[in-house]
Amino acid sequence: MTGQPPLHEAVAALAGRPAPDRRRVAPDAVQPFRATMRNDFLTPRGTPYKWQDVTASLTRTLTGGSVGSLVPVRYQWDRVDAGTGSPDGEGEQREWTFARGQSFTSVLMHTDVAGVDRPQDPPPGTPLSPMDISYPGLPKAPAVDLLLMLSWDVVTFEMLCTHLTTTPALRTPGSWAELDGISGSWAELRFSDPGATAVFRNAHATARHLGHGTYGGRPSVVYTMTCLDCVLDVRSGPVRQRGRSSYWITLQADAETGDLLFAEMTEMIVATVTGADGQRVPVQKRRTVRMFAGTELPAPTASAAAPALPETEPAPRPTADGAKLAEALRLTGRVADHLTWQVSSLAHLPQGMADLTLMGFRSVVGADLPGTYRQVKALQAGLRAAQDGDGAVWSRLPEYRRSLEGLLAFGQFAADGADRLLAGDQPGRDIMTDHIRVVRVDLTDLLALLDRLAQPVPVPSATGHESEAQP
Repeated sequence: MTGQPPLHEAVAALAGRPAPDRRRVAPDAVQPFRATMRNDFLTPRGTPYKWQDVTASLTRTLTGGSVGSLVPVRYQWDRVDAGTGSPDGEGEQREWTFARGQSFTSVLMHTDVAGVDRPQDPPPGTPLSPMDISYPGLPKAPAVDLLLMLSWDVVTFEMLCTHLTTTPALRTPGSWAELDGISGSWAELRFSDPGATAVFRNAHATARHLGHGTYGGRPSVVYTMTCLDCVLDVRSGPVRQRGRSSYWITLQADAETGDLLFAEMTEMIVATVTGADGQRVPVQKRRTVRMFAGTELPAPTASAAAPALPETEPAPRPTADGAKLAEALRLTGRVADHLTWQVSSLAHLPQGMADLTLMGFRSVVGADLPGTYRQVKALQAGLRAAQDGDGAVWSRLPEYRRSLEGLLAFGQFAADGADRLLAGDQPGRDIMTDHIRVVRVDLTDLLALLDRLAQPVPVPSATGHESEAQP
């Protein structure tokens, strides 16, 4: 006994352990979440003069087989309650019955499905819609816009959870990193009114690994993330809003699986709304959004000990298989050729579309085209060196996997975009779809090969036989 409280001992046991570098989900798991959102409308002095409260429960399920490490998921709203208030009094919370059973789809990137050795590629011609955050069956209404806003927050927390846990620079407590894959990324946000659009562009994003904790009886890794002065422009007919958003997020990921346990965001929005008459009105808003795994918010208990993670020995250095290495080299070369083709194809896109494609590429992959090409060529050089016995490539494998998985994810979005862009050009659409399908197969095969190559070779026992796990 050390004399320390059990919680301190449990957390101390985690302190020297790196954060999980992969996210794992069970194929048949139905993960419940709770989410809350409060929007405070502020006077110029920062005092709330009215507010909106939304409390919701939802579930996440896998919608099919994964492609590489891209796992499609569906979120369904089980119950949503909302109310408004002001300094004069609180309004009654009411259930939004129209939201019950509504759903939206997204993807979990850099995620493994437990018990699945190699994700299968979907059959040719399978329609791919990796993300669809919309409610076409609901009317145009401010309440539906709030539901869309909370839906985007859910996806933001999920994507950030994966990004933080798979960033190599954030593996140890106290580490700090610039989030290049988030900085400068952008999204077009939909509203219930098709004529209303919003563009959100992230500014410089940074994160820190704060350490370890517990949530709901699970050991967790705690991160904080900051992104200040993001662009937030909204247009609805003749009305325009131009403004800036700054937000801060604290997030807890499961220390064993990397899945999301808890996230909390505070966002400040400062903008100017210009009406049809040209008159400008300043707007200040503060948003507080929380999302946590489970159906109830667990109360913190000082005596609850964090479950200790099993001790792990460093994995033996992989021994390269000549045939697998040669095949991985061939596939890496094909991926590099695809990136070269991607650059040349930009010249054939309509004016302005090339810039949007490049922005989308960087948002999904986390690097621009030249940087991704250099990563693929570095992987190719590392694999070639491994043929001569140099194993330096294996320590950088998580970094290379991130680039390849980002390419795989971008291919999913590109397939969906090609269907819209080339709707009137069936031959062109067929060529693009076939090319994307071939690249997707190459990337999936390459990721699976790298996984097999990175597996440690069993260490022979003193008797000359391979060691076996004891029951």
